[in-house]
Amino acid sequence: MTTPLKIASRTEGKDTAILSLTGEVDVANAGRVRDAGLKLISDGIKHLIIDLSPTDYMDSTGLGTLVGLHKRLVESEGELIVAGPQPRVERLFEITGLTQVFRIFDDVDAALKEVRG
Repeated sequence: MTTPLKIASRTEGKDTAILSLTGEVDVANAGRVRDAGLKLISDGIKHLIIDLSPTDYMDSTGLGTLVGLHKRLVESEGELIVAGPQPRVERLFEITGLTQVFRIFDDVDAALKEVRG
């Protein structure tokens, strides 16, 4: 049985936001993640932290969505940062080589500390 996806966002300062994904990110709901991320980017967010600590599962469509958001942010001199992935989800980043694309932190606090310098 799948866990429904819940998406929450909050801003930290004028150009940083945290997008928390609770449950499972898959082909059925990755579009919601994309839309939420694009909305934040269009609102001027340059540093988008994706909180995966409450994410139980992510498929290749979810990973592709994060790559797409990352590309959009890089075009506007921003960045997408991954925070707190569970071991199962983190393994996907390792297998696909995305650990070379994304900066990955243990938790949101560590990611925020890095963004703030």
